[in-house]
This record gives sequence, structure tokens and C-alpha cells, in this order.
Amino acid sequence: MSLRFWALSASLSIALLVSSASALTPDGEALLELKAAFNDTKRMLRSWRRADPNPCGWTGITCHFPDLRVRSINLPYMQLGGIISPSIGKLQRLQRLALHQNSLHGPVPAEIRNCTELRALYLRANYIQGSIPPEIGELTHLTILDLSSNLLRGTIPPSIGRLTHLRFLNLSTNFFSGEIPNVGILGTFRNTSFVGNLELCGLPIQKLCRRSMGFPAVLPHSDSFDSPGIPQIATKRTTHFLNGIIIGAMSTMALALVAVLGFLWICLLSRKGKVEGEYIKVDKQFVQDIGTKLITFHGNLPYVSGEIIKKLELLDEEDIVGSGGFGTVYKMVMEDNNVFAVKRIDRNRDGSDQIFERELEILGSIRHINLVNLRGYCRLTLAKLLIYDYLALGSLDHYLHEHGQDEQPLNWNARMKIALGSARGLAYLHHDCSPGIVHRDIKSSNILLDRSLEPHVSDFGLSKLLVDDDAHITTVVAGTFGYLAPEYLQNGHATEKSDVYSFGVLLLELVTGKRPTDPSFIKRGLNIVGWLNTLSGEHRLEEIVDEKCGNVDVEAVEAILDIAAMCTEANPNDRPSMNRVLKMLEEEIMSPCLSDFYEPHLDI
Repeated sequence: MSLRFWALSASLSIALLVSSASALTPDGEALLELKAAFNDTKRMLRSWRRADPNPCGWTGITCHFPDLRVRSINLPYMQLGGIISPSIGKLQRLQRLALHQNSLHGPVPAEIRNCTELRALYLRANYIQGSIPPEIGELTHLTILDLSSNLLRGTIPPSIGRLTHLRFLNLSTNFFSGEIPNVGILGTFRNTSFVGNLELCGLPIQKLCRRSMGFPAVLPHSDSFDSPGIPQIATKRTTHFLNGIIIGAMSTMALALVAVLGFLWICLLSRKGKVEGEYIKVDKQFVQDIGTKLITFHGNLPYVSGEIIKKLELLDEEDIVGSGGFGTVYKMVMEDNNVFAVKRIDRNRDGSDQIFERELEILGSIRHINLVNLRGYCRLTLAKLLIYDYLALGSLDHYLHEHGQDEQPLNWNARMKIALGSARGLAYLHHDCSPGIVHRDIKSSNILLDRSLEPHVSDFGLSKLLVDDDAHITTVVAGTFGYLAPEYLQNGHATEKSDVYSFGVLLLELVTGKRPTDPSFIKRGLNIVGWLNTLSGEHRLEEIVDEKCGNVDVEAVEAILDIAAMCTEANPNDRPSMNRVLKMLEEEIMSPCLSDFYEPHLDI
């Protein structure tokens, strides 16, 4: 009996040891929580598996040995969306976090304070929002902090000044405001660490800080007036006098503010009337249930509403075909095999659903052969979904830079057809819609291709529709780094001319076959525009044109590069309108060779 008991105990002990050996480490569990918060549509993190005993062999992960604690996370250029999970704080021995050049949004989690050994934090070129958590000042070992080219705002926390080991700081191209704290290590960094934040001021950037209403931020205390020959009563009268001036100024400003708001309200009402009168009337049908609402535009979704809603509710990860700055895109196949694209909106916009749906109707009323057709909108209990036509070949970005080129490379004529159609779609938005629509996010991933390589511009109007109305947030969220016009980055004001700049970058992308953020440009401190200017000045066209274009006439290349150069002029006033760009492209491209455009017949 005793032997049997000990044998059973030994078996249980062995089983427990095997179980504990095969269980994923706590750091591995934290990484899986991090992965769950990411939007990894490209499956870059497919090696992150719960079945592994530890995460040390996972993509982008290195560990300390022998304790197998995570030492670094290195995932730049991975096309990751989503947010940074607060679970990052569970990785207490993390020394390096590099998530730059992705599409992450949301805040920097305050829980990062728990990564007490962190030495390098790279989050540049994402869509990170909110303010810098003051808890970053608790990361006493931090030597590198790069938060540039994001959507961060608010003041710079003085706690950063306590980071005595900090050697590199880059907070440029955000929306920080107020005075740069001249405390501790912060006082040693100069202009390059803060450039591109228009509302920042202070000694490091040699910009005086304006005080409210022209007075000092803090009025002198009465004690400061105490001096021989000046009675105390005079101090009190002076203080009351200044207070009277301030109160009077505030009253005047309040009255002025009321008048301005009233004027803007009248303008808004008149604008609304203009929009309702000049856009095409939308035929819509909708069905509404508790928590669910379906609206279809143009009456061209020939299905019973319940059938559409059922299909929408069944969409899951297996149906994902892409993601963008505003949400995830799914492929929805109906019973008759018709296919639609469904964009799930990840971002919430403050305001009533009625206003949101009214603005959607305007977008649904726009019809053009080179614009993606918005079919409808569905509000489910937990999601807002937009229903579009599905384009068989996907995005130009995917086809040009990924596997599409291996199957059917785009020759020169095909690329010019795409350029011409894209220009027509964008010119229609600028000049034929009333009021005109500024796209704000022209890029190759927003140009979708049908089976005959006809381009269709997508996501027009979404930046204004889905992002908070605050002008600062509306700006860069709507754009993608590499395509943004200089003035758009600097002042946050989107115009038709900033769209023209982005289209010029798209032209260069078609000619070169390179993304605007190609690592070869960044290593040299350039973007695609600067790179092209360098090579064009040296007449090195052979290095510019993508070899997959085939045989191309030199004069044709130079003509397109000239158009692109005009579109990407630094001064927006020097750029042509999209109507002018379209006319120049038509004059250059609409020639006898048009019939030679590459027209593939693909079974996809």
C-alpha cells in the first residue's frame, strides 16, 4: 500500500514538472496580451504561439539568459495597427521597445513605468495619441526616447528632465503646446528635438512664450511693491487696477467669442443648406432593430436586409483582407457569390448618429468610375460597418510591392493608366463635388484595382467623417508619412494642394516601384522627393525607373517626372490644381500607345 502511494505521488510530481515545463512563461503571456491589442492583418506575429514554452524564439523578441525574461521587442515596419496594451508593464526586465513606422494609435500606456530597466523607446511614425505620461520620468535608465511624428499633444512633462541618462530625445512633428520645461536634462536639448510643434515655445527653440492677454502669466505679489516712500495702500490700488483691466478684457473677449460663435453657427446652417441642395439625392432604405440599423444607398444592394445583417454578424478574422488608419477591412461573400468589402470602423467620433449618417449619405451620393462605390452603412450593437464594392486585385500598394508583381508585373503603360484614372477620381472630388472634398490620405493603399487594372480611389471623406473635429487630430491621422505635404505636417491644415502633393508622391511611387518610406531613403535622411531630386540632377534615370516597367521612352519618363515635380513643390501656391494635373497627364498619356495598355484577364 505504501509503495503504491509513493509511486502515485512520484507520477503526480513528474506530471506537474512536465506541465510546468511546457507552460508559457509569464512574459510570454504578457506578449500574447500585447499581440491581442495589435491589428496584425499581415500575420507578422504568427510565430507568437501559446504552445511554446517561452517567447525567446518569437519574431522580434530577444531574452535574457538563463532566466528567459524578455529583453527587447523589435518590431519596426511590421504594418501593425491597434494599440499598445498596458500589459507592456508586465515585462519588467524589458530594455528596448522598438515599434516605429507602424500604424499604432491610442495612448502611450502609463504602465510602461513598470519597465524599470528600459533604455530605448522608439515609437516614431505611428498615430500615437494623447499626452506623454509623466510616468516616463520614472524610467531612470532611459537613454533614447523617440516619439516623433505622432499625434501627441499637451505639454511636455517636466519629469523627463529627471532622466539623467537620456542622450537622445526626439519629440518633433507632434502637436505639443506650451513652454518647454527648462529643467534637468531637458535644458540640454535643442531645436531638432522639438521642431514641428507649432504651439511650443521656450529657450530650446528660441521662441518667446506669449502670456494670456498680453500680461505676465503671474502678476507681482503685493510684497514686491514694498519699498521706502511707497505706502502699502498704493500697492492695493495698483492690484485692483490691474484686476479691473483683466476683468474688462475678459468680458470683452467673452462678448467677442459669443459674436464669433453666432456668426459661425449662421455659416454652418447656410453651408448645410448648400450641401443638401447640391449633392445628388440619395435613395435609401433602412431597417432598424434594437442596437442594429442598416442603411443602403442608391437602392443597389438587392438583398433582404436580414440577409445582409446576418452576413455582417458572421464576419470574423478569417475574412480580413486588410486594415487602414481607420479600421479593419473584411471580405463578405453573399449566397449568390457576389462579393463586397466591409470596413469596420475602429475609431469613434463624438456627436450624434444622425449627423454621422447624414454625412455618410453625402459620401454615398458620389458616383464616379474612378471612385469606390459606398453601398451602405450598418450599425451593429458593438460596431459601425461601411459596405463598399469589392475590388478583385486589392490595393495598388499590395499589387505593386508584394506578390502581385510576381504574377503579372505592371508595365509602364499599365502604371500610366493607373495614374490617369487616379487623377480623374481625385479631380472629380476637388472640382465636381459641391462643396469640393479634400481626400487627405492619397496613397497607393487607397487606390484599389479591378480586374482590368482600372483604379478606384477609396476612403475619400473618411478622415473628416471619422476623426475628432479638433483640427490638430484631424490632420496627421488623415495622412500617411511619406505622402504628407510639408505645410500639412507643419500647420495641420489640409487643402486641395496638399492632396496634389500626395498625388505627386504617388506618381513617383509608380515610376520607381519604391514606397515613399523605403529604408534606402531614410538611411540617407531623405524622402522619395529628395531622393528623386538628387538623382534627377545627376541625370541618372536608369536608377529611377523600376526595371519591371519594361522598355520606356526617356522623354516619357522625364515628362511624368516633371509633372510629379510640379505636384511636390514645397510652396503649395506653386503646385497646379488637380484639373491642371489631369490635363497634363492626358496630354502626355492619351496617345496612340493607349491601346497598348496592359489589360490582364485574371481568374482570381
